[in-house]
Amino acid sequence: MKRIVWLCGIILLGHITGCANLSISTGKANEQIDYWLRQQEYGKALALVADLKESPSPAMSNLQEIQEKINAHIASYEEEVLAKADNAVAMNDWGTAFDVYREALSRLPESKRLQQGQQQLLQRRAEHLDKLELERLIAKGEWTLKDLEISKLAKADNAGDWLGRYAISRKSASAGELALELADHGKRALERKDLTLAKRLLPLAINLSNAVESGALNTQLQETLQEEEIRILHEQQRIGEAQAAAQRMADEQQSKIERSAIHTEEQKKTKRLMADFRKACREKNLGEAQQLMSQLEKQGVDNQEFEKLRTQLASDVARQVKHLIDIGATQYSQQRYEEALDVWKKAQVLDPNNEQLTARIKRATRVLEKLQTLRNKNSATQ
Repeated sequence: MKRIVWLCGIILLGHITGCANLSISTGKANEQIDYWLRQQEYGKALALVADLKESPSPAMSNLQEIQEKINAHIASYEEEVLAKADNAVAMNDWGTAFDVYREALSRLPESKRLQQGQQQLLQRRAEHLDKLELERLIAKGEWTLKDLEISKLAKADNAGDWLGRYAISRKSASAGELALELADHGKRALERKDLTLAKRLLPLAINLSNAVESGALNTQLQETLQEEEIRILHEQQRIGEAQAAAQRMADEQQSKIERSAIHTEEQKKTKRLMADFRKACREKNLGEAQQLMSQLEKQGVDNQEFEKLRTQLASDVARQVKHLIDIGATQYSQQRYEEALDVWKKAQVLDPNNEQLTARIKRATRVLEKLQTLRNKNSATQ
């Protein structure tokens, strides 16, 4: 019995100790994760979160928030690694670029972005090596061509030197092999439309060896260059026409905007004139009303209100002209010729085509002239 009690006590103590340890570990989990993040040990931080998820605790209710924080740090770190590697490649420091990826993958071995970045780096290095190898091949071809020319020139005055002829023959054979290799690269350049590279490779291959394959490829190159030149000319023409069309559209749009602005301004002006015309008619300022009516007619105003005002104005003018004619006639009969003439001239301003007014003005003018002549004679006699 004592042994059973003793065993139960040990088991209970173990449970109590385990719970205490769990409480301590969960209480320090945030601090531990922050520490791993500062050390950029993202794999350890993720592992700790995974352990906490397997043994959930009420004290760690923000596991999703912690996971998102770690993911944000990882994304930022991945961007930093990619940028560092690209900068190293830009400075032709390939070893540093690979070191950056090796260190980063040691911290984040499961990162797809880093794995893809490393694979792309390997591919870029391979392409760079191929480019360097091709440059070396071109340089070798250029050197071989010069060496062959020098050798032929040096032995030109010694045709009987069989050893010299043999050496030149060997060099020519090597040049032929090199020409075939250059032609093969030139063919591939043509296939992928890299005309700049093809122009460096194929003419050099022809100069090294007059092989049929090189000649055919060079002919193809020249034809492709001509087609490319024609294509570029057509493209330039198309771009020029497109630019001209765009300019025409822009000019037309600008013209429409200007015409619209002018039309709007004319509408505002017409509106102001109409308001002034309406006011002049209402206040019986007949001369001003006639001037405003003339301006509105020039602008093509033709609406019901304008017609009504114009008809009323004509009636008012006719009435006023008749009134002035009558006043002038009374003054004329009273031999107040100057006053009559002034009144009739005012009437003529309102109705310049009135023949009756014109005749009266002429008659009054003649009378005044005769009177002035008589006054002048009397003054001279006295």
